Amino acid sequence: DINFREGSIVNCELDWPRRQQLTRHHTAVHIVNGVCRNQLGSHVWQAGSEKTLEKARLDITHYQNLTKDELMKIEALANEIVLQALPVNKKVLPRTQAEQTYTMRIYQGGVSPGNTVRILEIPGLDVEACGGTHVSNTQEVGPIKILGSKRIQDGIIRIELVSGKRAIEEFQKSDNYLQQSAQVFSVLPEQLPKTCNRFFDEWKNQRKEIGKLKSQLPRPEQKKG
Repeated sequence: DINFREGSIVNCELDWPRRQQLTRHHTAVHIVNGVCRNQLGSHVWQAGSEKTLEKARLDITHYQNLTKDELMKIEALANEIVLQALPVNKKVLPRTQAEQTYTMRIYQGGVSPGNTVRILEIPGLDVEACGGTHVSNTQEVGPIKILGSKRIQDGIIRIELVSGKRAIEEFQKSDNYLQQSAQVFSVLPEQLPKTCNRFFDEWKNQRKEIGKLKSQLPRPEQKKG
């Protein structure tokens, strides 16, 4: 057994790949939150978030679930922020100074305790009080992919996303599904939507035709008791 005492010297080893993925997810949430506010309106407020190795989630205040087009727009703009290589500034300020400089909007995830506040700012996009681990430049986040959104309660929408290595894995997974589906119909991937619609229409017409033929068949006579 090892007994730690005040003044003991220990050697620690950081699991860097794990830390890097969590860091990317953490900053990606800030980017998506800022983009949502710019796109959907100033009523958007972070109502909660979670970051794991697998994915991140962001809960925002909004009156209805997001459409596919809205999610695609938010994803595209988030990746533009990544490509712009904006600085991710971190500084510790006295609470009063932070509130006077950035207003109470810094408390997106709730009010943090203490007389000082650690401010994380992506200039022109997002500023929040946050003690989490972050990249130094948005470019370090890597690609961002939004997995989807859902309404979890009145006025709260949950967005799930991945970034960095996990985003690349999801992009490759989607592409693999697309390639496999195209092979089933022996068409190019870009022809898949049109082909699926054609097969679906043919299937519906066949069901109707089968229904008509069944209705024309003579009904078996009921046996007399």
